[in-house]
Amino acid sequence: MATITAGWRGDEAFDEALHDVVGHDAVSIPLYHWYEELADSEVVAAWRARQDRIRRLKRLHQERLHPALDAVKRLLPQTADDPELVRPQLRWALDQVRDIDDQFLEQSRTVVAEHPSTLRPWQHADVAPYRQRMLDSLRGARALAIAGGHVAVLRNRMFFFGLHELLPKVRAAGTAIVCWSAGAMALTDRIVLFYDDPPDGPSHPELLDAGFGFLDGMVLLPHARQRLRLHDQGRVALLASRFAPAQCITLENGAWLDRQGHRIVNRGVPGSALLLQMDGSVSLIPGAT
Repeated sequence: MATITAGWRGDEAFDEALHDVVGHDAVSIPLYHWYEELADSEVVAAWRARQDRIRRLKRLHQERLHPALDAVKRLLPQTADDPELVRPQLRWALDQVRDIDDQFLEQSRTVVAEHPSTLRPWQHADVAPYRQRMLDSLRGARALAIAGGHVAVLRNRMFFFGLHELLPKVRAAGTAIVCWSAGAMALTDRIVLFYDDPPDGPSHPELLDAGFGFLDGMVLLPHARQRLRLHDQGRVALLASRFAPAQCITLENGAWLDRQGHRIVNRGVPGSALLLQMDGSVSLIPGAT
């Protein structure tokens, strides 16, 4: 097996416990360490400048997003009182939130395009040897395991070395792809950061950026029982409605999701994966039959 633990950042190399499980013949692909080795490269300098620009864009996005989400939050409980009057307002308010998210992703792509040297950094002369080492590790691997950790770091390191381009080829060659926590989040269309009760008070979920799109039509929410108020129907409804038609799915320890066409089943511990509904309820992801 090949393993990626870049989301662990400085602890990337401490993968003994992981290899105890997947097999001691596993090969590590140390993307975080490789990126640090390239710290003085001009392509890394350009990448960092691009990321600084995107971080500023995110702050501007939040200035527009939070008031729009607050409006939806205030409208949701009023639908029961006068649905004929309130529901159109709620629909338009949700459309505005989705437009703001879409505009952020579109402008993020524009920022990326404004830094042409970062479009395919793995083709840069400094990076190409590392890319080849990654290809050598993946060639013939029976599975690729992508661990969790810091999702932004993990996503960006995998993008930097072009793993997103390789995943469809790896899968087509018969290599299984196993990912969890941040590793699973990075493979979706949109990566959502969430925490209902941070130390500085309740907050709205944040759109980090586009993911790999390898797992389309879903927003993955690891450890949601610790990080979300799943009993709060208003907050659940707002989260599920904002990202619809994508399905918002929670993942707890023991979940093992398997997609069969458009159907998702949980082959792991019963009750370890939930689907958030737009009416604020939650339902179990069914088990395999």
